[in-house]
Amino acid sequence: MLRWRATRSVPWRHSDRALSSRQAAQLETQVLEKLRGVSDGLGLGDIVSLGRVKVKRQQIDTSLTHFMPRSPSFVCYSLFQELRVVPEAGKVSCKIETPSPALMELAQQWQKEAELAVNKLDWVKDTDFEISKSRPRNARAGRFSSLAHVSDIIAVSSCKGGVGKSTVAVNLAFSLAKRGARVGILDADIYGPSLPTMVSPEDCTIRQSKKIKNFVEPVDYEGVKCMSFGFVNQRAAPGAGGVGAAVMRGPMVSKLVDQLILGTEWGDLDYLVVDMPPGTGDIQISLSQQMAISAAVVVTTPQRLSFVDVEKGIAMFEDLKVKTAAVVENMSYFDCSHGQRHYPFGPGHTQELVDKCNMKNVFKLPISEQFSASADSGRPFVLSGLSPEEEKTYDSLATTVAKELVVLKHNVRLAPELLYDTNRGIVLRLYSLNEAKEAVLHPADLRAQCRCAQCIDEFTGEQVLLRDEIKPFGIPT
Repeated sequence: MLRWRATRSVPWRHSDRALSSRQAAQLETQVLEKLRGVSDGLGLGDIVSLGRVKVKRQQIDTSLTHFMPRSPSFVCYSLFQELRVVPEAGKVSCKIETPSPALMELAQQWQKEAELAVNKLDWVKDTDFEISKSRPRNARAGRFSSLAHVSDIIAVSSCKGGVGKSTVAVNLAFSLAKRGARVGILDADIYGPSLPTMVSPEDCTIRQSKKIKNFVEPVDYEGVKCMSFGFVNQRAAPGAGGVGAAVMRGPMVSKLVDQLILGTEWGDLDYLVVDMPPGTGDIQISLSQQMAISAAVVVTTPQRLSFVDVEKGIAMFEDLKVKTAAVVENMSYFDCSHGQRHYPFGPGHTQELVDKCNMKNVFKLPISEQFSASADSGRPFVLSGLSPEEEKTYDSLATTVAKELVVLKHNVRLAPELLYDTNRGIVLRLYSLNEAKEAVLHPADLRAQCRCAQCIDEFTGEQVLLRDEIKPFGIPT
C-alpha cells in the first residue's frame, strides 16, 4: 500500500499567492498523519487505515499526480472520499464513516479525537468533521437477492425450547433500533410462531410488494420490519386455537422458511435478527446456508441441562462457521422486595462457558413479571420503560453484538486465502491493513512432504517417493 510522508512541514501563512499542488498535497498528508493517531477503540487499528476517514478522491488525484507518477498501489487512495483541505482559510473538513448506526457513540468519539488531533497543526484554524452512514450491503448475498442490502444477520438460538429465546430476540431487535439502526426481525419458528403475540402492529396484513414482483412486504412495527408465519397464516399464531397450525414435515418447513427469508422485500437493513427454532436440525442448517449468518446469540437458563444444550448450540454454529457473539442466561435471578437477590435455579454455569468455550460476552437477565407482561401485551419490554436497569442490560447486549460484528467483518477481510492456479500451483495469500503477501507452492513439492509409510521407509527413514516421480492424477477446475 502506498504510504507517503512529508519530510518537512509546510508552513501556512496569509498570502495572496495560492499554494502549489505539491504544498497542498503535503498539507493533506499532515492531516492524514494526525488522523492516523486516532484509534478505532476496538483494537483493530487507526481510523485512516481502516477506511473510516473518507478522503476526497478527485482532490487527491489532482494534487498528488503533479509530483508522483501513477502506480498500481496508488489505488489505495480510492478507498477514501470527502476529505477537503482549504489552505487559504486554514480549514479541514471530512466525513468519518460510522461502523454501524448502532455505534454512534463510538463514531462521535472518533470525531472528537480527530478534531483535537488535527487542530494541533499550526496552520489549522477551523475543522468541520461530520459522521456519515454508508448504505447497508451484504457481500455474501447475490445482487438481486432480498438480502443484498442487509448488512448483518444475527441468529438468536437455543437448543432447548422455553428458555426465553423469542423474548431475547425481539428485545435485541428493538434495542438495536433504539440505537438508530435499521432493523428487521424474522420469526423462523414455523411450528410455534411467537412474533405476532410479542408485537402488535395496527395492520398485520401481508401484501404483495409494489416494487419487486413475487415478493411480499414485511409488517412494520415501531420502525422495525417484521415477518412471521403467524402473519402469513394468522390462525397459526399462539392463542388462535390451533386452527391452521403448521402440520408439515421437515422438508416442507425448510422450503417455507426459505420463502419467508428470500421472498420478503427487506430493503436496506443494518441488522436482520432471526428468531431461530429450537434444536440443531435441518431447519437450522438450511437457515445458515440460505442467509449467510453473520453471528449468533445463544440463550440459556441456569440449569445444567440447559447448559449442556448451549454447548451443543455453540458447537453447531462453529461447524457452520458462525461466530457466537454472546450468550444470554435468562431467568438467572430475581430481586425480592427486601432487596435481596435470589438464584432459584442455582448459580448457573456462565463461568464454565467463559473457561470452556472462551465466551467473553455473557449477559444475565432476571425473572421478572414485567418481561412476561410485556410479551403478552404485544409491546417489547425495551419500549415499555418499566425497568431502566433491565433495559440497560439489553442495550449493553445490543452494543456488544454490534461491536463484535465490526470485529468479525474486519477479520474476514484479513483472513488468509488459499487458491489453486493451474499455471502456478497452490497460492497462499496473507493480508494486513497495509499490504498483501503471496506464497506459491508447486503441488508436487507439497506431496513430497508426506511422511506416510508409502512415502518414507519406516525402518531407515529414507525418502521412497521421489519428487521427479510425482505426477498429477487430475487438475481441479
